Amino acid sequence: QGLTIKLKKDVSVEEIENIIAGHNEWVKVIPNDRQISSRELTPVKVSGTLTVPVGRIHKLNIGPQYLAAFTVGDQLLWGAA
Repeated sequence: QGLTIKLKKDVSVEEIENIIAGHNEWVKVIPNDRQISSRELTPVKVSGTLTVPVGRIHKLNIGPQYLAAFTVGDQLLWGAA
């Protein structure tokens, strides 16, 4: 799932990653690296687990308070089906 996030103020990507990582035990922040993202942000990687990886976190060009992120999770375990 792709996310576009608008914050009330400009916050560094590093701070956002720390906030997301500390939110709960299931969230796993994935470094913004092509090889790692390709390996970790896939349905196959999280199938059968409660892990929710969040990655590809980066600022958007439309303003300093806009971020993009990508996440994936096993929707059958989380009850979204």
